[in-house]
Amino acid sequence: MQTNVIETGKWERDLEIEVPAERMSKEMSSALRTYQKRLEVPGFRKGKVPLNLIEQRYGPAIRSGVIEDLLPKLLQEATQTAGINPAGTPRITKLEHEPGSALNFTASLDIWPEVELDSYEGLDISRVVHEITDDEMDEQLAELRNRQATERSVERALEKGDVLIADLQRLDDNGEPVEGDRYEERYFHVGNAEAPSPEFEEALVGINAGEERTIDFTYRDDLPNEELAGKEEHFLVTAREVRERSLPELDDEFAKDVGEQFENLDQLKDHVREQMTQRWDFMARQQMRGELMDGLLEKHEIEFPEGLIANYLESIRRERESQAQGQGQQAGQDHDHDHDHDHDHDHDHDHDHDHDHDHDHDHDHESEDRLAKFSDEERQSGERRLKSYLLMEALRSKITVEVSDEEFDTYLEGRAGEMGLSAEDLKRSPRVGDLRRDLEEDKIFEQLESTANITEKKV
Repeated sequence: MQTNVIETGKWERDLEIEVPAERMSKEMSSALRTYQKRLEVPGFRKGKVPLNLIEQRYGPAIRSGVIEDLLPKLLQEATQTAGINPAGTPRITKLEHEPGSALNFTASLDIWPEVELDSYEGLDISRVVHEITDDEMDEQLAELRNRQATERSVERALEKGDVLIADLQRLDDNGEPVEGDRYEERYFHVGNAEAPSPEFEEALVGINAGEERTIDFTYRDDLPNEELAGKEEHFLVTAREVRERSLPELDDEFAKDVGEQFENLDQLKDHVREQMTQRWDFMARQQMRGELMDGLLEKHEIEFPEGLIANYLESIRRERESQAQGQGQQAGQDHDHDHDHDHDHDHDHDHDHDHDHDHDHDHDHESEDRLAKFSDEERQSGERRLKSYLLMEALRSKITVEVSDEEFDTYLEGRAGEMGLSAEDLKRSPRVGDLRRDLEEDKIFEQLESTANITEKKV
């Protein structure tokens, strides 16, 4: 296979690839034999249809399938041979093939930009320092008491702090039931500060078991679910049961109920304080890392093709859609999208020199059109994350870090605990390579911090 690399931009390349006729003939013969095994034609036994008849009737379709299946492998071979690291899926812009001849095609692709590190030592950053207050401790202990609360059914109207078990029926703007939007035996802790709609909960106060009440309310504007935030709703609420909550006394028995490792309340308080301190330490480290990366981004001007940021933003959007719509359904959509994008063959292309320049111009417009689907905020966030990734890769080549097996095992145990897995299960996970890279990044940031000018900031 012959590969010719053409530089079409700073970080854009065209690969002109020629696959010998002999290889294409072998691939075609193999496909014909595979097709022969399962083909049924009247007058012939299954698996005995002559190859020349198969090629005569189905040759063009089989050849198209052979090329489609072969292209990803050919692109991988070509990029490896050329020493190119594609940043995204190559785009097929020209393709020529006749029976018995070589396959010629052109693939346009973006490559990962290379960052030349200037200075990465002596950066100015701040470290957050926080002293746990008594009020914060009281708040955490109150949360623990709420988790250990007991409930009992009561024959009275609902009050703040109570629990309501109720059925809900969504109503339209005319007060008519919306079919399919009925929810039974829902649990509401009335007066919860995290309630999606304080209006809804306030309207429930005073309701009795067996009572129906139509409630009009608005969801909080700051809900993470943007579809619900600020939305007006109407529900028919049928109360089933009112429950009174009782909080346990804050004493040694309470501490033992929280966890058998605690012998008394003082030990529980020490544990709570340690956890809060660890959370603040984690936030402080994350802020320091953010400031270190900000300092590096200020010192290094990084440019990359718009196609790269478009690919990245589209991949994020597809991932979000997948989570919202279900993995199975979205996988099919992604496959169809990728299929169309990867194999958009230009069979009617012109062969003159001017067409090559038109292709570059069209590609620029294509990238602009794809980016137009995203907000300025999405684009800026995506660019920052890509630039941060490129800087981290450059740091890896400059800063040597070593991760021993013992260190990695200890790290895995900690991460496994966070994920609710065993360390052995995590070690066998496909993510184990990424976790080692995470630990390497931790060490790289530690080295950057060791040379930084740090100012403590008390909060």
